[in-house]
Amino acid sequence: MNSRGRYKIGIFDSGLGGLSVLRTLWKETSNIDYIYFGDLIHSPYGQKSKQKVIELSKNAFEYLIEKDCEAVLFACNTATSAAADFLRKQHSIPIFGMEPAIKPALVENPGVKIAVFATELTLKEEKFKNLVSGLTKGSEILPVPCEGLAKLIDSDRWEDAWDFLDSKIKLVMSETDIIVLGCTHYVFLRERIHYHYPNLKVYDGNLGTSLHMKKMLQLPNGSKENRNQLDILLNTSESDYVHLAGRIAKTITPNHTLSLINSTIGKLHV
Repeated sequence: MNSRGRYKIGIFDSGLGGLSVLRTLWKETSNIDYIYFGDLIHSPYGQKSKQKVIELSKNAFEYLIEKDCEAVLFACNTATSAAADFLRKQHSIPIFGMEPAIKPALVENPGVKIAVFATELTLKEEKFKNLVSGLTKGSEILPVPCEGLAKLIDSDRWEDAWDFLDSKIKLVMSETDIIVLGCTHYVFLRERIHYHYPNLKVYDGNLGTSLHMKKMLQLPNGSKENRNQLDILLNTSESDYVHLAGRIAKTITPNHTLSLINSTIGKLHV
């Protein structure tokens, strides 16, 4: 905790998807200083090599540590899969991550087929394979790579993003009515999924991750007065990204700062 008795928590994503996690975390906690970093200049992470994602995640993590964050959330399933365990071995501060909500989906729907929508790297990483290998007998996972969807969302192309996701949903509907959104970007389309497909059961990891962080860090409960603070840092000046970040941030809190930072190869600086 800092001198004011408040936790400072860093959150990063390859783009703006992590703001969907922050929106949930914001409601569950109070009196926290949040710093959100969107690595938009390097987005998307999904098709990059594992080594490149580790490098980018390490740079983002170290940047947030330089900002005096006492815990960091990798609000990106791809970064979590590739880099979270690697960095946990090197650092003592708490590092939290995202993973597809397969376990909650199976608890409520044992022994069935579940479609997991995620990036290619998330679906082929060891972390995902371990999740699948630990499933109860009779359960089946249908991987659905959605490369390009996160970029459409970051670029504020919502209709194109919906058409893309809708086409993927139609592909699996004959096999299952249970889907897991394995990327924080996709969660922004969850309400539209419910509207068009009211019989689909949809799962994501945002609430589970938020409650886990709250428990492990013993964070104060959310309240009507909610005294959280939010600083958003984006390493881009592209107007579509900036305008969308501002709109999403306003759904979290009207009292936030949004700053654009310069980027060099590797390290970032204000």
